Amino acid sequence: MAMKTKSILLILVCIFCISKTFSQNMSNNEIASPQEVIEKVHKAAESTGKEGLEILRDRTSEFTWKDTYIFVIDVEESLVLSNPAFPERQDGNIREHLDWNNKHYGIELCEIAQQGGGWIEFICPKPGTTVKYHTFIRFSATGTVCAGIYNETMTVEKLNKLSGSYGKFRFQPNFSILDLQRVK
Repeated sequence: MAMKTKSILLILVCIFCISKTFSQNMSNNEIASPQEVIEKVHKAAESTGKEGLEILRDRTSEFTWKDTYIFVIDVEESLVLSNPAFPERQDGNIREHLDWNNKHYGIELCEIAQQGGGWIEFICPKPGTTVKYHTFIRFSATGTVCAGIYNETMTVEKLNKLSGSYGKFRFQPNFSILDLQRVK
């Protein structure tokens, strides 16, 4: 019985340490720039297969940095494949997600992905406040890769102009990465 109790306590301590480290990373004062988000999304889009999704799900990977993180969705299936900040959302329907103004940002996210990618804006909580959140979206073989910035002054138009050199990425309808690389 004592061994079982010690094991449970050890697991709880590990979970606490991991979540504390993650929340410290997300609540620190370092702010990700739009350029960093664009670069990380493109880098994450090159991470394919089971290993790629496992890395993107890891809260301690390079894809969770400053005040943001990479998340991946399957637009065809409307599924969240990876979200290190909110792992409970994995396998959930992205089209059902609401922002703080009850806007279905998941629907817009999928629409922009199907148009080749770009930025969207919605209202999102940030530790200590609620602000405009802009998300950059890019289709890849791993899924639709996204990350965002908290920023009150940028507009979608300015951000799309900034990322314009990356161009649009062809969305491939009827291609489901669930068939190829689903990881549970």
